[in-house]
Amino acid sequence: MSAAHSSWLRRPLVVVGLALFLGSAACGTVRLSPEDLPATPIAFVHWPDKAGKKRGEIFAKAAEVPPQPPDKVDPERLEEHQIRAYLRADEMLVLRAEFAKYPGRLMLVWPRTGELERIEAAPLDSIPLSWSPDRKRLLIASAHRGGKEQLYEYHLERRDLSPVTVGPLEHSRGDYDAEGRILVHQIERLGSVGRSANTLHRVASGGRVGRLLADRVPPGTLRVTPAGDRVVFEQVNLRPRRNGATVFESVIAIRSLALGSRERQLIKGREPALTPDGQWIVFASPSAAGYRLRRVRTDGTSRVPIGPGGKEERMPTVSPDGRFVAFVQSSNGRRRLVVRRYDGKDDRVLVSSGWCEFPVW
Repeated sequence: MSAAHSSWLRRPLVVVGLALFLGSAACGTVRLSPEDLPATPIAFVHWPDKAGKKRGEIFAKAAEVPPQPPDKVDPERLEEHQIRAYLRADEMLVLRAEFAKYPGRLMLVWPRTGELERIEAAPLDSIPLSWSPDRKRLLIASAHRGGKEQLYEYHLERRDLSPVTVGPLEHSRGDYDAEGRILVHQIERLGSVGRSANTLHRVASGGRVGRLLADRVPPGTLRVTPAGDRVVFEQVNLRPRRNGATVFESVIAIRSLALGSRERQLIKGREPALTPDGQWIVFASPSAAGYRLRRVRTDGTSRVPIGPGGKEERMPTVSPDGRFVAFVQSSNGRRRLVVRRYDGKDDRVLVSSGWCEFPVW
């Protein structure tokens, strides 16, 4: 065991009282034991029982909410905001105020020990995005200053937060490449009405946002290949309906970071994650029974299920050793954090209480 892993295992427990490892009694026959799992922590957002229940109730009632009336003055801007809400785990724009009443907490869980730690330095509703290659820094997004998201790094050893990007432009998502460089998504309002420019850049020294690498990339899940030459993301296609609201269709897309390149849409799905070797994309695939985990090669071939499905499975993230996938599973009106072998065999519940979202391994 490395010194870093030993340090993680010795960390004091900050948050207690959550039901973590449920074992075979809750999940049927489970052969995945804690000793099988990596020692590296998973970052995720957690809502405790009461807030989680309220959040679940809001989602359950979402189908009853009438669609937001069109904005005759600025329909493109309204559509942009609706897409952004959709990319935030299906939060409807008209329900944003309701969700805001129950903010989530950024947490860490160590799969091998079940230890939980709340990241006290992170503002409420911060979203984890990516771990640095050395596993010492966690990239997060937070809108706690003025309502516009900016990126920050949480330093695992120091337990403090430092800014990566600053305004006035908004920087909503990002990822590390294999060398620890940060790719950042930038939103620039081009005028008082109309769509914004959604572009990708690298963060240069001193937090300066570098030259344009790609444009027309939505502010959703963003993953840079280990070589740092391509980006995988969730593209949103619009399907207008004659007698109803526009339908959003998510597609896993990939494109080179060479300026002027064009995206290639691979397969319908949401929330892509890359394997450590950069050869496979793990994602949430739509099916008749809800979303289930699948993987596909970065060239769009060899589409393979990960597990039998049957329950709603979202937001996958792959372990640093490539042997496991952690994801959010919907069950009994809540979203719990589950880990599964990469070959699709054997599950283990990591966090079952409250409501879990946005895991990053």
